[in-house]
Amino acid sequence: MKILRRLGLVVVLSLGTFVTAEWQDSSNSLTLTHVNVVDVRAGKIVRDQTVQISNGLIRSVAHGSKASASGRIVDGQGRFLIPGLWDMHVHSALTPIWDEKAIYALYIANGVTGIRDMGGDVDLLIQRRSRIERGEILGPHMVMAGPFLAGGKASNDTIPVKNAEDARQAVDTLVKRGVDFIKILTNLSRESYFAVAEESAQQKITFVGHVPTAVSVAEASNAGQRSIEHLTGVSLACSLQEEEIRQQMLEASAKRDYSASVTLGERMLHTYDAGKAQRLFAELRKNNTWQVPTLVWTKADSSPDDPQILHDDRLKYVPAKVKAGWDPKETLQQTSAELLQLGKEQMQRNVELVRSMHAAGVPFLAGSDGPDPFVYPGFSLHDELEWLVKAGFSPAEALQAATLRPAEFLGKVNRYGTIEPGRAADLVLLDGDPLADIRNTRKISHVIVGGTVYSRAELDRILGQVEELVRNQ
Repeated sequence: MKILRRLGLVVVLSLGTFVTAEWQDSSNSLTLTHVNVVDVRAGKIVRDQTVQISNGLIRSVAHGSKASASGRIVDGQGRFLIPGLWDMHVHSALTPIWDEKAIYALYIANGVTGIRDMGGDVDLLIQRRSRIERGEILGPHMVMAGPFLAGGKASNDTIPVKNAEDARQAVDTLVKRGVDFIKILTNLSRESYFAVAEESAQQKITFVGHVPTAVSVAEASNAGQRSIEHLTGVSLACSLQEEEIRQQMLEASAKRDYSASVTLGERMLHTYDAGKAQRLFAELRKNNTWQVPTLVWTKADSSPDDPQILHDDRLKYVPAKVKAGWDPKETLQQTSAELLQLGKEQMQRNVELVRSMHAAGVPFLAGSDGPDPFVYPGFSLHDELEWLVKAGFSPAEALQAATLRPAEFLGKVNRYGTIEPGRAADLVLLDGDPLADIRNTRKISHVIVGGTVYSRAELDRILGQVEELVRNQ
């Protein structure tokens, strides 16, 4: 299966079935006329622009400029052009493994032209990223962590870390294997965590992830953790009983007393202090510690009792064997009513935390945590943008969290995140104004990846072929 991008030909997903990209001109030039460019820096619309693209890069953006004499011309007809979206928290090669021809195509079909893979099989990730870059499969740009650093047993997805020596060795190993950053989970000890921080600083590599229970959010921020996922530890850090609850959590974990989690979780939520929270948020802002709240994941995780969850039309794009493991009946059988209620309260608290942190100037990135159960690759990033707006972001700020801010976080502002000359021609043409209503990011007319343009009809064919591919997987 190959995408010959220089020729604009795409072999997509099912044997013998070809989808042809609209742009096939050998000059590698493309012109978009009469488009309303969304300036994500300023949060405004620049109307009736012509965008000229060649060799995968944006060459000019101007009002009334003439189209190139050669190459493909797409009349935007007053549609809205945004930078390609980034999902900053995904797992595209984590057990259960999705077919590469399905999962990555779903991102492109939804206008997601870049992903930050937050943990999985490093060999598989490197292989898949290379195939995308060579044009052998359709997919987004990728930055990746490889295996998690965590307690527990070794696997393709995890490197066990029991002490400081293990931590330093794990960081060194992953740096040599070519990962872009280090990802940690919640069950690291204090000794291991700070060894990861020190070794990452020495190796000049970013470390991100969960905040371990044994470490406070303030300590993590001061230690240089670049991003915090799922707001881990933030509710605890805002509690007036933070240290007491932390110690009891660690003791309960050591005893495998999981029933204590409900009582401790309720105490944590009910002892929230606004003043303590604001002092923490000021520290996060000062240290430029980014948050990736993955509200769409928290919502899905806390809603196994939602009767509509099994009627989502997007389930048709989930492999059959994966979908079987998503059955909420098993989750409900293993979850007490008290724990279920606590999850819903935590979801509401997370929305409130995002609102307060955003107002305090803490930086945010949009991420979905797909493909966890009922978090759909590509589709759910749009859900996350809607959740950010519900949590107090303007539509422009939510869009920035999936375009400009990822580019800033990754140090790639000169390459991605804006519609400006010299940037990669990764673009999404929308039928509605996303600054008027963030839900309009779903109204995709065309997706452009590296200068190759896919029409709505082609995107629909790609989705149809994903549906067919996963039906028996």
